[in-house]
Amino acid sequence: MYKVVNLVKNFDNVKVLKKINLEIKENEKVVIIGPSGSGKSTLLRCLNLLETPTKGYIEYKGVKLTPKSYKDIQGKIGMVFQNFCLFDNLSVIDNLTLAPVLNKIMTKKEARKQALEYLKQIKLADKLDAYPSDLSGGQKQRIAIIRTLMMNPEVILFDEPTSALDPEMIDEVLNLIMEVAKRNITMIVVTHELNFAANFASRIIFMDQGAILEDGDKDEVLKHPKTERLQQFLSKIN
Repeated sequence: MYKVVNLVKNFDNVKVLKKINLEIKENEKVVIIGPSGSGKSTLLRCLNLLETPTKGYIEYKGVKLTPKSYKDIQGKIGMVFQNFCLFDNLSVIDNLTLAPVLNKIMTKKEARKQALEYLKQIKLADKLDAYPSDLSGGQKQRIAIIRTLMMNPEVILFDEPTSALDPEMIDEVLNLIMEVAKRNITMIVVTHELNFAANFASRIIFMDQGAILEDGDKDEVLKHPKTERLQQFLSKIN
């Protein structure tokens, strides 16, 4: 599904990504781990062209991603951010229905019906007319995930989806992500939650200083790290 070839990303004179080569298959559940500043979020943002590669290229289903080609698949790649990115001036129902209606994926009636079904599934139907300011962090993030699902994506990118949450709210968001994982959707998650990664991932990538140091089956990476750097990282996290 994704093919990343010699990807380099610089911010001024800072090399954030250093010749990343990576392939991700359809329906894979991939977790990217690593210390802060290792390039994880930048890699994720390059996968939907929120950041433009300095060198190298990315293919999606065999098509090289450019601003022009991305317009044709934009709705197929969803992203869930650390800080929710809900529209503060819109109610929950309007946050959920705006994009699918504007992009003509659903009629307004169809979008409202689908949104209500999702809200019932996550037990937030009573928040239909609430505004983001009325919601807890965990509720906002669950709404943000549902908003992404409303676009019927083929891929969802999660950029540290629990990092802005209080500890007691983390589980409700991770549980929803686990439910979404049952669908035929490719999912790539940047996170520090190793217990979640061990249960969720089919594959784990470890990054440090802008490079991929390890990439493999979750048990292989977490239980039998090959590099000293990953061993150090896991010992600190654990």
